[in-house]
Amino acid sequence: MSEAILTAKNLKRHYEVKGGFLKPDATVRALDGASFTLTPGKTLAVVGESGSGKSTLARVVTMIEPPTEGGLIIGGRKIGPEGASGDRDLRAMVQIVFQDPYGSLNPRQTIGQTLMEPLLLNRPEVSAAERESRAREMLTMVGLRPEHFERYPH
Repeated sequence: MSEAILTAKNLKRHYEVKGGFLKPDATVRALDGASFTLTPGKTLAVVGESGSGKSTLARVVTMIEPPTEGGLIIGGRKIGPEGASGDRDLRAMVQIVFQDPYGSLNPRQTIGQTLMEPLLLNRPEVSAAERESRAREMLTMVGLRPEHFERYPH
């Protein structure tokens, strides 16, 4: 069996909600005990009704929000309720791919510019030529042709 690249253990994310006039404060349990293991080459689908915690799980796993309880192991590194703030390398390992390219991609940027942008932001020491080379490699890896590099997403 392959070694896990991501393990979630009893992830919880609760939000405190202030009560209004004559209403007590409350706790919303947006995520309450999610556990799973992801191994290389496997896909994990998270399915549920609206409001069931799918987006909250995504925010916790991508370290946008820390878990209230539980923890993550990403690439062998443990992340608990204190989060991984400032750990750029770790955050780069886990990212969200949105379903709707029209709502997710900047229509004013070419596919190539979009692919190079994370390298520019996260690895400013990488030269422009190397960023372009890596972006073109990514196109090939996902089965797109070289001419897609200069195309726009629409």
